Amino acid sequence: MTPRLRCEAETQPAGHRWGCYRVRVGHGACLGLPRVLALVGGLGLVAAFFMPWFSSQGLLLSGQFLHEFLVSAGPAELRRFLPASSPTEVALLRALVDLFPAAGAVAALASLVGGLVGAGRLVSNVVLGLSGLVPLVGWAVGLGRLPPGASPQVGLWLIALGAVAVLLGLGLDLWLKRTPPSGQVTNPPAVQSQAGAGAG
Repeated sequence: MTPRLRCEAETQPAGHRWGCYRVRVGHGACLGLPRVLALVGGLGLVAAFFMPWFSSQGLLLSGQFLHEFLVSAGPAELRRFLPASSPTEVALLRALVDLFPAAGAVAALASLVGGLVGAGRLVSNVVLGLSGLVPLVGWAVGLGRLPPGASPQVGLWLIALGAVAVLLGLGLDLWLKRTPPSGQVTNPPAVQSQAGAGAG
């Protein structure tokens, strides 16, 4: 029988402030809400690639269009669109354009691996942090290098929001791992030993 995939809220101890979405495929696996936030941020970085980034000369330019243009345009077209850029700067710009969806895909994968697989959590956390920090820095750099007269559009703002969501989800996940839920017993062996002494 093919196992069913379903999502349900897991019951948490009293006083716990965050729920957990349980995805069951055969054996149960739990993806916490902070990881879900990081996952949504990574997918937002990927989706922003296909949305308008900025408007210039009456045109709306998306990340996908910029990628195709920078790959296929000839020297004359590149000089008209980027008059003060050298071939090295054009190559760096193409790498920056492709960075955002690639980082988003890596962030989405790292959020799933870190939330559903116990082994390698430290590595997935480092990868997830870099996948949020690097696009945010690249966004800040690219925002200041838009063509003259260009105005930012929804795709650029979604890049920033997606990167922040990735970092916020990772930060919340690490903070919750360090903070025990209220009402949780912090010294179970001592409680058990006292119970055993009373029974004797």
